[in-house]
Amino acid sequence: ELLRLATLLIEHVPEQLVDHRKELIKFSWNHLKSEDTQSKQCAYVNVCRFIQVYDTPPKIILQVYVALLRTFQPDARALVKRALDILTPALPSRLPAGDHKYPTWIKWTKKIVVEEGHSLPQLIHIWQLVVRHPALFYSSSAQFVPQMVNSLNRIGLSPNCSTDNRRLAIDLAQLIISWEMQRIEAASLPTTRPASTGPATPTAGAKRPAESPAAAGAA
Repeated sequence: ELLRLATLLIEHVPEQLVDHRKELIKFSWNHLKSEDTQSKQCAYVNVCRFIQVYDTPPKIILQVYVALLRTFQPDARALVKRALDILTPALPSRLPAGDHKYPTWIKWTKKIVVEEGHSLPQLIHIWQLVVRHPALFYSSSAQFVPQMVNSLNRIGLSPNCSTDNRRLAIDLAQLIISWEMQRIEAASLPTTRPASTGPATPTAGAKRPAESPAAAGAA
């Protein structure tokens, strides 16, 4: 209950708690080590809300995100989903790509898909996140579409797959199509050339206008 209360306070009155940030994160971080699943996942929700509101070291943000990506057990599903839905929209600003092509959180998402995707529950857990936040993953869609296509059979076409899995397979197919349509639309937009701010410079090989006889005589 204290974790839930702290989460609500961070969400609704963050300015009043600025001076107590260290105590807040220490309180919730200690509960991340709890053996009680409910307390542990409530602590993750609290930490994600903290990251969303306050500046947090990138190392901690990435550690929390990766831990949540790897938490796909059924008994923790609801709270993990809530924690990820709080944290993921904040990642582009909290963990920007900088000079790299892809930000670290995208790299870790793909790493887990590639290295741990043999576990179907793990794969489903990550694809559900991507389907819920398609705009956040669009710029990195090339990193995920091949794995999405390859996983459709496993997720939705096996004879004994659940209704939820079939629905996810349909959502993935729709997302792939949607991303491709966005890409085509963006590629078809005309590129606007910057307006010229000075006199045109003659290009190589262009003929200069002939001088008038008067000008030639003056020379």
